[in-house]
Amino acid sequence: MRFLFSVASNILRAIIGFTTGLLIARTLNPAGYGDLMFLLGSFVALRTLLDMGSSSAFFTFLSQRARGFRFYWMYISWLAIQFLITLTLLWFIIPSSLFQKIWLGHNREIVLLAFAASFMQQQVWQAVGQIGEAMRKTVKVQLLNLGVALLYLVVIAIFATNGRLSIEKILCVLVGQYIVATVYSYYLLRESLSATVVDVSAGQIFNDYWKYCKPLLALSFVSFTYDFADKWMLQKFGGAAQQGFFQVASQFAAVSLLATTSILNVFWKEIASAWENQNLTRVAMLYQKVNRGLVMMGAMISGLLLPWSEQIVRIFLGTEYLNAWPVLAVMMLYPIHQSMGQIGGTMFLATGKTRKYLFVSIGVMLLSIPFTYFVLSPSTNDWLPGLELGALGMASKMVVLGIISVNVQAWMIAGFCGWRFDWLFQVVGVPLMIGLGFAAKMFVEIFWVVGNASISQMLLPVIISSLIYVCFAMAALWWLPWLIGTDRIALNKYIPVGFRQ
Repeated sequence: MRFLFSVASNILRAIIGFTTGLLIARTLNPAGYGDLMFLLGSFVALRTLLDMGSSSAFFTFLSQRARGFRFYWMYISWLAIQFLITLTLLWFIIPSSLFQKIWLGHNREIVLLAFAASFMQQQVWQAVGQIGEAMRKTVKVQLLNLGVALLYLVVIAIFATNGRLSIEKILCVLVGQYIVATVYSYYLLRESLSATVVDVSAGQIFNDYWKYCKPLLALSFVSFTYDFADKWMLQKFGGAAQQGFFQVASQFAAVSLLATTSILNVFWKEIASAWENQNLTRVAMLYQKVNRGLVMMGAMISGLLLPWSEQIVRIFLGTEYLNAWPVLAVMMLYPIHQSMGQIGGTMFLATGKTRKYLFVSIGVMLLSIPFTYFVLSPSTNDWLPGLELGALGMASKMVVLGIISVNVQAWMIAGFCGWRFDWLFQVVGVPLMIGLGFAAKMFVEIFWVVGNASISQMLLPVIISSLIYVCFAMAALWWLPWLIGTDRIALNKYIPVGFRQ
């Protein structure tokens, strides 16, 4: 019940968040949206460095058993220390010359506001959710999340309708709503806090955190460098508008990952249990079915949407974003292998192969930084001319390195699990689904002109194209069931009796 409610609420919250993001993007224009995403994104990257794995440790320790008040207050104090140190650096210590180079011309006040908004959203509110989940208050937590998302949409819509939406107002709304939600959640969840649990010493709590987080310190530093460098170089070399094009394309592409994020915790538990019991047959079966199934689901969604990238941008974002459609087309490929990457990462963690996971993750991120510089930097550089591709270059880099990294992961997983490297389904299945999507669109274009059509004119051809595509995709999976890790006998069970062979 908790799992189903969590999946349903996550999907609903994603729809609300997606709608809010589109509304902000349309209202601010590409440059304004790019500046907002750069400001928030820079502190999302900094969170990785400040956190050092402590949030994962906090949730893990809470999930193991009930904890006393000292445990909570130590983590709250740690969050306060993070906030105060960063605030001091931003406001008093970093000199103006360096500040301008890091945040590329944004004034100190708006950067501080972006930090406060990001901190409340990414660190404080995440801790609230972890406490609720650890107490098995999933329904309350998800309802709180839905309420916050809906409130955000309503307030943004009011500002946008009145023509008063700005970056400053968006950041103020984020700070205000998460402060109110955090205070309210305390009164909602405090009755579940156990006052009878005997606290362990502060030293023991610190030692537990240190043991858990020590192996993650290097990964935290490299993750911060990689994430911040990507956003900074795109803002520096491409400009705010290119940042906006890339971020809005990423938002559309993330829709394909909903199924993966909803199933990861269940997959993690099943793999961990099977591995602990040395049931390698079950591990192999679960990995193959989930890995192939989610990759092909992502390929099917991308095959449906990618051919319509230009029309999607024109209808949902307006003509100001029209130059973003090639970026969106490329980014539609990214979630396909991102699903495979998340499944692979879960395999490493669930089987306890953390050193291998760190090695792969750090290696890919270190490789990514010079690759980003090459695709984004100006072609006039004397010592290392770049391709100056802007958002399109960033999207291409994400896709190419994503394909390489997840296949390195899959190869290493095959090695320590003792099975063959599973790669053929990608080479056959992904191009097949994308090709079928273009074939379906080409069919409707014989009868309709869809290039500059309005929403009402697009409705019928899109519906017909989608139906044709679904039929094509289902037929392909019927003839090639191994693409999703199954066979026709298993597929036959899902077909109505009158239609079975």
